[in-house]
Amino acid sequence: MWNLLKGLRRERSRNVDEHFVPGRGTNLRDAIRAGERDAVHHLIRYEWAARCLADWPVRSLLDLATGSGYGAHDLAARLPSTKVTGVDYDADAIEQARARYAMSNLEYRMGDATRWAETIGPETFDAIVSFDMIEHVSHREIMMEGLVRHLAPGGTLLLSTPCGELETALRPVWAHHRIEYSSASLYDFVRRYFAVIVRPEDAEFPHRDVFDLLDGGPVTYLLKMNPVVCREPIVVENPYR
Repeated sequence: MWNLLKGLRRERSRNVDEHFVPGRGTNLRDAIRAGERDAVHHLIRYEWAARCLADWPVRSLLDLATGSGYGAHDLAARLPSTKVTGVDYDADAIEQARARYAMSNLEYRMGDATRWAETIGPETFDAIVSFDMIEHVSHREIMMEGLVRHLAPGGTLLLSTPCGELETALRPVWAHHRIEYSSASLYDFVRRYFAVIVRPEDAEFPHRDVFDLLDGGPVTYLLKMNPVVCREPIVVENPYR
């Protein structure tokens, strides 16, 4: 029983609510060498995002569903002239992020992407990063409506969500997920909100070489609509607003 309790405590220490917390730190190459699949999958996407964002004129950046804050911190450290805002609905996650990952160009806020105006605020962002969020949200269309309205003109969304299966899972195995899209369903959904979607299969997909770091190693990553670059947000004028 004592060993079971210790195991439960270790498990809780690695996660804030359902959020991933990097147990060995945020060095991607260390995680690859150790064969830590979950860590690699989380860290490599932020590595990819940092390289992409460094190529674009991004003055303001939102990390939506920032969780424990490690990703927003990495982006803020690598983009020192960019104001980075990390938002999450989980008060404990935000408290820990503020305590562990403070930087002068980084701010953390509690917020709900389905109640954008009242919890996140009115400002727009040059870029938004949303990794492993959409599958947790019940009202995803409300979230996307707020997202496209809070991207600046010419803004970009970097999106990632599990979508490797042929059929969409409406009752996923992982209890915290509300849905896991198939790649086809995810594409159909996202294209309602963005005129341009750049997939890993596309020749113009930026910095695909980041994922080459996994070649020949113990961890694999399925590059299929995950991640994607979304541009030219579609904002439909609403006659009821």
